[in-house]
Amino acid sequence: MRKLVVRLLSQTSSSSGCERNWSVFDQIHSKRRNRLENQILNDLVYVTYNLRLKNRCLKKEWAKDPIDY
Repeated sequence: MRKLVVRLLSQTSSSSGCERNWSVFDQIHSKRRNRLENQILNDLVYVTYNLRLKNRCLKKEWAKDPIDY
């Protein structure tokens, strides 16, 4: 547990992940789709962001898989 906490707290933090989520949110939440319920919309943003993250890892832009943390 301690190792996990140290690893988590030693990571740098920024708002860029949230900004990317809002960008995806804006793309999904268009006038055509504005009737989606909040939970469905949040699920779409979550899945879309994770797919993009996985694609970045597959393109070997990162040495480690960030989802494993």
